[in-house]
Amino acid sequence: MTRGLIVNLLLLIGVIGLGSYAWQKARQPKEPTHRLSTLASAAVKKIEVAPRSGPGYTLEKRGETWFLRAPSEARADQGQVQRILDLLSATSKDKLAATELQRFDLDPPAVKVTMDGQTFSFGTINPLTREQYVASGDGIYLVSTYYASLVPSSSDRLLTHSLFNDGEKPVGFRFNAFSVEQKDGKWTVTPPLAGEEQPSQDELNRWVDEWRYASSLITQSWSGKPAPDSVQVRLADGKSIVFSVLRREPDLILARPDERLQFQFSGEVARRLLNPAPRKDKDGAGAS
Repeated sequence: MTRGLIVNLLLLIGVIGLGSYAWQKARQPKEPTHRLSTLASAAVKKIEVAPRSGPGYTLEKRGETWFLRAPSEARADQGQVQRILDLLSATSKDKLAATELQRFDLDPPAVKVTMDGQTFSFGTINPLTREQYVASGDGIYLVSTYYASLVPSSSDRLLTHSLFNDGEKPVGFRFNAFSVEQKDGKWTVTPPLAGEEQPSQDELNRWVDEWRYASSLITQSWSGKPAPDSVQVRLADGKSIVFSVLRREPDLILARPDERLQFQFSGEVARRLLNPAPRKDKDGAGAS
């Protein structure tokens, strides 16, 4: 028998062996996976969170936007709400009967999350698998502790960081010393900025986007404190929003009284939002 024939024979045996292994593995019963819910996240309209200690909160979807309904009315951070909804995709390899709840620290649970009537109760952590016991319906499941981390313990963390709703498009800004208006698709600064190089259309478009997509470092309920200064923003639908300038330095705090929210931004963001002129570096070139 030649060497080449021997090599080919060994390769054939190897292929047969791999095929047999794959066939045997395919015949083995798959480990069952249990879904904790059949709810679709896009269909959920109400979320209630009740911790064992401390106040809970309620979220409600109106149209396509989530709002805090209790303990106060406010626009919610849409990304943070979606993180809570990710609980609906949780699966588990283990399902136990929903009995002996005290054994799993589920009577009462550390926190309860109810979505459109289905409740998820979070209990203790299994010391061996480092997974968490979650009761829902007629079962108790072991799931990753990641899901508990998605649920904020306080309603303050659910407050939006955006100055505007998704459907609110600014077309005009009125400051004490100047205004920026969109007319026939072009932005105009009136009167021209004194002692400043006048911004181009591209720079004004970027400045408006800075306002539209600004994300606060901290959002809190508005204190009700009066402000000496304000910025009036006209929207594409004809409505207007007044932002109170509570503080300019060392960081910027803007209040939106109609939503009873106040937003805190870094000093660098403040310099960009309050002045549409491009900032210059030491060499006189526009800074990025």
